[in-house]
Amino acid sequence: MLNRKSRINVSIGLCKLAALGILVVSSSIYAQQPPPPPGAYDAAPYLGQVRNTYVYGDIWERPNLSSRDRSMITVAVNQALYATNELRLHMGRALENGVTQSELSEIIAHVMWYAGFPTGVNAARVAAEVFAERNLPAIPPGASPRQPPTDPEVEFPEAYPQTPYLRDLLNQVVYAETWRRSELSPRDRSMITVAVGTALYASSEVRYHVGRALSNGVTQDEVSEIITHVTFYSGFPTGVNASRIAAEVFEVRGLPVAAGRFPGAPYLEELIDGLVYGETWTRDQLSARDRSLATIAVTIAGYQSDQLRVHLRRGLDNGVTAQEISELIAQVTLYSGFPTGVNGSRIFAEILQERGMPMPE
Repeated sequence: MLNRKSRINVSIGLCKLAALGILVVSSSIYAQQPPPPPGAYDAAPYLGQVRNTYVYGDIWERPNLSSRDRSMITVAVNQALYATNELRLHMGRALENGVTQSELSEIIAHVMWYAGFPTGVNAARVAAEVFAERNLPAIPPGASPRQPPTDPEVEFPEAYPQTPYLRDLLNQVVYAETWRRSELSPRDRSMITVAVGTALYASSEVRYHVGRALSNGVTQDEVSEIITHVTFYSGFPTGVNASRIAAEVFEVRGLPVAAGRFPGAPYLEELIDGLVYGETWTRDQLSARDRSLATIAVTIAGYQSDQLRVHLRRGLDNGVTAQEISELIAQVTLYSGFPTGVNGSRIFAEILQERGMPMPE
């Protein structure tokens, strides 16, 4: 048997080994992080800390999705959001994570149908620059030209009766052609489509494509992880919305649904309680009132109705007056368009009625 002194020495040695292990793992994680563009976080150092600690130190290291899968959905989301600088960075990272040139090319074409032609044009230009920087062929090896089906299967014969040409595009080009191209598997296409639908707050598309993803071999855990991952690129309101919808799809399919506030993406609860409200909202650089004003403005501009309701209530609780919110809606409308302002005004009226408060003058 070991004497007391020997046991103490063994314990100290084990503690040192554990500490060394933590240091090695931590160093390994940070070593894998892509360096940020020079000066990217000079004006917002806390944002740089969030990037290092949460985005790359946590989310990208989670085992539920491979690095390749994460790169694919990140490229897709940045294309959809027209986030050119981030798109350039993540196209390069995708190539390093095993996404091929032809797969990148196909992601661009696929996402274009869900986020609009201008996003595809922009992404194609960025991809050309990334390929040139890496001395890769301008035309991706293995990329095939368009091959329209001669007798396309009509998947949605009753879709869009008021706009039959749109129905033809949906059936003959999107599903009978694009979804069947071999450059990406149905699983890959489903993953990037769920990601883009999440990022764009496109609720009906998220609902349909979560179900399609499950049918195409994407697991329930992978769907949840896609939503969690995308949240850091398109904002927490988009993740909360997609989590709610995914949980409804899981339930309809008889799949187990996690307990908690965000059953479609359970890890969001820890992130929101910790990073969002436990950390960011409590920083003293902005008052709670100012943070409410900023959050209300963003959720108006994003047409994020559910989150707007939450933050209108929170704003009133944090000392923002009804007159100030009314003025904020008008201000934001000039920068995000009248549909967002009309929606914000309607929801704010509901909140005021709910609280028995008079309408602003």
